[in-house]
Amino acid sequence: MASWQEKIAPGEEELFERLARTLVEGRTGEGRTLHRYAQVGLEGRFTVSASVPATHAQGLFAKPGTYECYVRFSSGAGRAQPDRVPDVRGIAVKVVGVAGDKVIAPLAAAQTQDFLAILTNTFAIPDAETFVGIVGAARKGPLSVLGYLIGRVGFFRALRLAGALGKAQDKGRVSLAERTFYVPLPIRWGDSAAKVRFRPAVVASTPATIPSGEHGLTEALRARVRSAPLTFVVEAQLFVDEVHTPIEDGSVEWLESVSPFVEVARIELPAQDTESARGKKLAETCEAMSFDPWHALVEHRPLGSIMRARNAAYRVSTTARNAMSELDVKPPSAIAV
Repeated sequence: MASWQEKIAPGEEELFERLARTLVEGRTGEGRTLHRYAQVGLEGRFTVSASVPATHAQGLFAKPGTYECYVRFSSGAGRAQPDRVPDVRGIAVKVVGVAGDKVIAPLAAAQTQDFLAILTNTFAIPDAETFVGIVGAARKGPLSVLGYLIGRVGFFRALRLAGALGKAQDKGRVSLAERTFYVPLPIRWGDSAAKVRFRPAVVASTPATIPSGEHGLTEALRARVRSAPLTFVVEAQLFVDEVHTPIEDGSVEWLESVSPFVEVARIELPAQDTESARGKKLAETCEAMSFDPWHALVEHRPLGSIMRARNAAYRVSTTARNAMSELDVKPPSAIAV
């Protein structure tokens, strides 16, 4: 089996702690640092396939099983804003009832596994320090982001990075129920490593109409899950080598011609009314919880410098907003209305 390797720079841990505190500075009590606005919070089932190949049958996917899960669709900005504003769209999945050793030692007894995905299969920002700088500049406006990038990486590279960041901004014209979401940075997959994606099992031949107005994506998604179940196929793509599937460089696309995606599970979201009493309670629960790629089995530890930086960032952000402890998370079926 191909072996992967991380490259940890001297003083990295201290740098990431400082960056994490910079990220949440002055935002105590303001909600999530990023992905603050949620289109919807849902409940569903996460079913591991009975036919996962031996190469992919690792960690959570080592044997067939069905778990309850929470699913949160969101927009990436650190402030609530209309869906019509271009933004990074994301999906966060919390699988509940997962036994096994967890990465974060104080949460060893937690029974959860989280996956966080966005609409792009790569991560354009080269390092954590640049990412935090972009987030800070974005709070002042798009021109501030370009000015920051020029000062940090030079004019021409700044233009390339700005272009890549622009491509990651979804314009809100296609229903999130019909989009494929990617975990753009690798995680452990047992002894190997992998990237993961969530692909809609069925895409209508005629795309859903997005209502006009400030929150058309939200309205379209809520209408979709109110009328019919929604299923996403969970697929994994294994590490091959550092040239074609690098661990530390998230800007490199792992080509399917080099490493194909293989189905390992399905997320089934039954039809549900997000405006009902139960739907609102589910939404409240999702907002009280934290979704963190480091809420994971040791077999699925996040990999690479950006992921390592997120370890500190999510911990500091979660503490700052007093989010629900992962040890207190209960399955959706336990929610009483």
